[in-house]
Amino acid sequence: MRILHLLSSPRWTGPAEPMAAVAAGLARRGHQVQVAVDGVRPGDLRERLASLGFAPRGDLALSTKAAPLSYLRDLWTLRRLSGGLDVLHAHFSNDHDLALLSQVGRGRDRKVRVVRTIHSSRSLRDRAFQGLVHRRTDGLLVPCEAHARALREGFGVDPGRILVSRGAVDPVAFSPEGPDLRAELGLRPGQPVVGIVSRVKPERRHAALLAAFRPLAAERPEARLLVVGRGEGLPALRQQVTRGGLEGQVVFAGYRRGPELAAAYRTMDCKVLLAEGNDGTCRALLEAMACGRPVVAWRFGAPAEAVVDGETGRLVEPEDVAGLTAALRALLAAPETARAQGAAGRQRVLAAYGEERRAAEVEAFLERVRGLPPAMV
Repeated sequence: MRILHLLSSPRWTGPAEPMAAVAAGLARRGHQVQVAVDGVRPGDLRERLASLGFAPRGDLALSTKAAPLSYLRDLWTLRRLSGGLDVLHAHFSNDHDLALLSQVGRGRDRKVRVVRTIHSSRSLRDRAFQGLVHRRTDGLLVPCEAHARALREGFGVDPGRILVSRGAVDPVAFSPEGPDLRAELGLRPGQPVVGIVSRVKPERRHAALLAAFRPLAAERPEARLLVVGRGEGLPALRQQVTRGGLEGQVVFAGYRRGPELAAAYRTMDCKVLLAEGNDGTCRALLEAMACGRPVVAWRFGAPAEAVVDGETGRLVEPEDVAGLTAALRALLAAPETARAQGAAGRQRVLAAYGEERRAAEVEAFLERVRGLPPAMV
């Protein structure tokens, strides 16, 4: 197949990494894969993709900040390019709209198929024309069954045009073996550590985690909450820590990537996830599981399907701060149980969340979609 991935972003964040991983997996399987990203705003995405062997196209602006004339040029370019493609694979709403509009008037003889990976539940909100756009798309990939159900029941999308494409993680890059950050951060071996890896912003629910951790900090003064990440909400979170008298028990480790990120997970006794962010697969959850750490998450979307409650971690009802405290308390009080659940989590990742498994599923889905009549005529 000849596939062009579209992503209206300039940064290596959110959907960029899963897009690149799927593109690489399809290329390994013999398909001709190209990528196009935001060429207007500054960012590191083009450089990161080039390092992976994908030179982003230079003839598409793909930017929400571009002038109207650039949008029209993109429409014309995509319409011209689609004659030599089998699949236009969009990842954000801007490039999704462009891909669909570029095919208007092509009729039932249209050869290229437009597919979209819906990375975030934001694209499942009942906004104007949202249902129409989804129903006019030849294939839709979502990270969990909850999102697939929203497409079927909320927007009336044909189930045959939906694939639940769950997340994937590299179990070699993220493994239980290797260094941690305890010495660097002044944490003793065996000192209990609860951790979160996420962009720091209000919707990622750091404030709820802080509220859940406060009783544990009083009960076990040696316990630490490790915050890994950067973001616009960091100053406010630091203020909340100070007001709560937790300066000595909350450790800010900053932004980590690559081997340092894996080391951050190994520093934790358990990992917490309370929001999906821009990547609905909740990749940080899978990375922590691959590192052999139990996960405590609110019961929603992908976490509710990845975490086996009581076996690989704990699931807590959303907004139940007391329940979150209880789940963390139980894991910190039983280190052997936590280690066993972490080991079970890694085995679950190895069995169900591999890159090659995802690439094979996406490949089969795209072939199936190509055999269906166009959704938009």
